Amino acid sequence: MPKNPDANAANDQETRRRLCDDVIAGLERWHTDSDKRRAKRYYFETSAKIEADESEINGFLQWYVHDFRDAATGRTLMEHHLETHGAQLTPREREILQALRDSYPGVFETEAVEEGRGIHLRDLATGDTIFVHDITASRELVRGDCILSRIEDLDGKLRFVSDGFSLPPAVRDEFLKLIDKEARALGQTRVEYVRRSGNRLYRKIRNLSDKWLQKLQVVNREGDAVEFCRADYSVLDEAALLGKLRLLAELMEEPGKPGEAHFAWLETAIEGPRAVYGHVQIGGGHLRLEAQSRTRLQLGRGLLEAHAGRLLKHQDDAYQSLDEIKRQMAASGEPVKRDKPIPAELERELILQMKANHYARWPDDPLPALGGKTARQAVKTQSGRKAVLDLIRDMEHHEARGAKEGDLAFDFTPLRKTLGLEGE
Repeated sequence: MPKNPDANAANDQETRRRLCDDVIAGLERWHTDSDKRRAKRYYFETSAKIEADESEINGFLQWYVHDFRDAATGRTLMEHHLETHGAQLTPREREILQALRDSYPGVFETEAVEEGRGIHLRDLATGDTIFVHDITASRELVRGDCILSRIEDLDGKLRFVSDGFSLPPAVRDEFLKLIDKEARALGQTRVEYVRRSGNRLYRKIRNLSDKWLQKLQVVNREGDAVEFCRADYSVLDEAALLGKLRLLAELMEEPGKPGEAHFAWLETAIEGPRAVYGHVQIGGGHLRLEAQSRTRLQLGRGLLEAHAGRLLKHQDDAYQSLDEIKRQMAASGEPVKRDKPIPAELERELILQMKANHYARWPDDPLPALGGKTARQAVKTQSGRKAVLDLIRDMEHHEARGAKEGDLAFDFTPLRKTLGLEGE
């Protein structure tokens, strides 16, 4: 009878786990206290007490058993175990242990995904394209994802040894420049540096990612930081107020609950889709104006008070940054709940329409990432063209990532065509 491939894979996985446990158990025999302190310093860049999360601990152990060499013999734990116990292992156990011994760290960019089978990766150190057989990764990664991981070759097939760390596409180029600089300082090629620096790569990725996140600021089309802002008013005469607001070209009434009135506050005096600046809700003797920046909130207040000031009494304003919302979510462990949920399919269609409206204007919006130029202006120079392409690729990657989670992905083909970037 033919062998069961799934059963063979499960057996190999169990064998791999058992062998790795045996290898780690050998550290007491082969590593002195000085070796252990040196390993900790090499990986975590400190000898002091640390608090490491699960991914950091797993990353350290992967590097420790595969790459760290003791002072006395210059061998890794994998090499020690194979040399000491290899004769007692079965042929299959030796094949698996040799593949683990010869595995190597690398930084890879996903070029294509064959879901249910594996992924095509470009090795950023060598430039080579490889195919990794990993069903789980094929369901999680999307084109454009960059990861630091470890690769083994077993039975002529490449596989991941470790889970890997994500390299944000936004810091990819900076990361490659950094490792090239350090490789030159050590007299190494990029490949030599990456293969020998598994302990350094994770830390560098994390430091670059942290700096990028600290600098990252979400802004609206006016360049203002996005915040969730609201102004609250008491309504002195609701019927008269509604009569005034329904005459304003900037406000468009929307469906709402019985006893409430809702208006979208839109830009005016343009053709085509109009940007949404905020929302107004009226009911129960109360008016709330919501906007996503302090500047917009003040402009909205000016609009309301100029046309209906005598019918309103201002109560207070409130502001909440994106960072504050993230901290609240992290503290509670739950996402922010919406007061008035709408059907999922309708929500998805509305979001896709909002994206279409946004990206229809995007080529002509001044962008901080382009030094205040519009994308249409920037593509006229070689450096500007590259910067616009990088932005579009980042947006495409974000959409592909959302599609993995069930969102409707936006197609950037029309935007590329508008800017003359088709096929690039």
